[in-house]
Amino acid sequence: MIFGNININNFKVGIYIRLSREDGDKQESESIINQRDIIMRYVNENGLQFVNEYVDDGVSGTTFDRPAFNNMIRAIEDNQINMIITKDLSRLGRDYIKTGYYLENYFPEHNIRYVAINDGIDTFLDSTCNDITPFKAIMNDMYAKDISKKIRSVVKEKQKKGEYMCTIPPYGYKKDPNMKNHLIIDEKVKDVVETIFELYSNGKGTRYIANYLNNNNIPSPLSYIKNLKTPKKWNDVTILNMLKNEVYIGNTVSNKKTKLSYKSKKRVIMPKDQYIKIENTHEPIIDREMYQKVQFYLANRDMSRKTKHDFLFRGLLVCHTCKRKLTVGSKTIVNGIKVKDPIPYITCTGSRINNCPAQHMNYNKFETEFLKYLKDFCKLYADKEHLKNIYATYEDKTSSIIAKYKKEIETIDNKIITISSQIDNIYFDKLNKVITENDYFRYSNKFICDRNSLEKRKVELNEIIQNLELEQSQKITDSQIDNIINDFLNMEHISKSLLYRLLEKIEIDENKNVYVFFNFSKLNIINETINEAISFKKLCKRDLNTYNRKSKIV
Repeated sequence: MIFGNININNFKVGIYIRLSREDGDKQESESIINQRDIIMRYVNENGLQFVNEYVDDGVSGTTFDRPAFNNMIRAIEDNQINMIITKDLSRLGRDYIKTGYYLENYFPEHNIRYVAINDGIDTFLDSTCNDITPFKAIMNDMYAKDISKKIRSVVKEKQKKGEYMCTIPPYGYKKDPNMKNHLIIDEKVKDVVETIFELYSNGKGTRYIANYLNNNNIPSPLSYIKNLKTPKKWNDVTILNMLKNEVYIGNTVSNKKTKLSYKSKKRVIMPKDQYIKIENTHEPIIDREMYQKVQFYLANRDMSRKTKHDFLFRGLLVCHTCKRKLTVGSKTIVNGIKVKDPIPYITCTGSRINNCPAQHMNYNKFETEFLKYLKDFCKLYADKEHLKNIYATYEDKTSSIIAKYKKEIETIDNKIITISSQIDNIYFDKLNKVITENDYFRYSNKFICDRNSLEKRKVELNEIIQNLELEQSQKITDSQIDNIINDFLNMEHISKSLLYRLLEKIEIDENKNVYVFFNFSKLNIINETINEAISFKKLCKRDLNTYNRKSKIV
């Protein structure tokens, strides 16, 4: 009997064995040993010539990019084998499209005889089992899809319980030998994590921290975990990712990425509102106050790499017109004349993108005048009696706003009830043929649209109330503000970390007016209320414009 140009006695057999994680619950029924025994018994009983075996252990059948499978295909291309045997069709693969390609196209084109023992498939024979092979491939694909759903469901439930599902624990932690999917602190490198957060909270940048760790010969996370002989160095990206990771305050955040489908290895980033965050799942290394402080510094971090100078206000400056970050660059040519020492200038990143009209401003002169303003402002704030009534008025105003919004929500709830009743009434009118079906849909669509608008407004109001109540419940005490302001006034050299504690942002408009936003609502209200003597916009506008005229800067 002839198969292509091959005699049945000249088949050179390669046996293919695959075991995946989804087969784990089948224990011995799908084990490597079990598959090998069945296939080799078939080879011996049929007097076939065994050449090699190809084993993929722990690889899903939904992908055909498998190490042993690829080696088997290379063996086919090199004419080392011309017959493949598997225990059943699902061992070859569970993607019915790719499985069909190999059975219908690739194997016939390369004169390959394929046998799936338990399914009775043998492409050498004219058998009815071969005719239903496509259907078996589809069933295997459906099985893989079903298994994938079940696995995802199990993983999602574990994530909701706060279990840590990643294979490798984050740097600073190790897996708990007594509790599955639980983290415990790795005391060997705990101090390194604390040092990273401490340095950054004191105003040191990620690049400085990376260099510090490398200079002190501290192994990077990859070098430490894998015990590499040639250690990898720390870099600022690794530091940045660690500083943002909530795992260090005892939280487990999962579902950050997911696969496109059960057939694809490609992972996509999930939106943040779909993250699963469970708090207090393990012992923290970093206290929450330190972590929040670092997050605030990160939020104000200027991402520009255009200058090597770490200017004091860089990262706090924002364009009042387009709300983009203002950067500090250097000018080497002023009024057509090349200057010896580059002059730092504040400029808007949106000026080239969306033609923002923001103008340039000499940074050195801005910093000098603004520091004077801040110190004058902080000295004025030290007079508690002068500010007491202002803040009391602000507190009463906030409570009044909350009460007003709650009243509006009550009105919205009543309107929603009325609309729902109207929808019910016109539905009964339609049933009783008082109105036509077209009129019913026209009226109901209008009512539903109105109801959706009201519900949307209700959600917005609840968010506003929640933020206002949170602000009231988490007020900064007078003593805390006093400490920050006293530190500011007493420091000979102002640090960036202290500025970040005091200021939220500084906005500059096209006319070089400056708007100051403090981190404490109390200070913002004071800044808007007290007399013009401390308003930086009015205090320094004249001086800044004078400087600009002297330098002839447009």
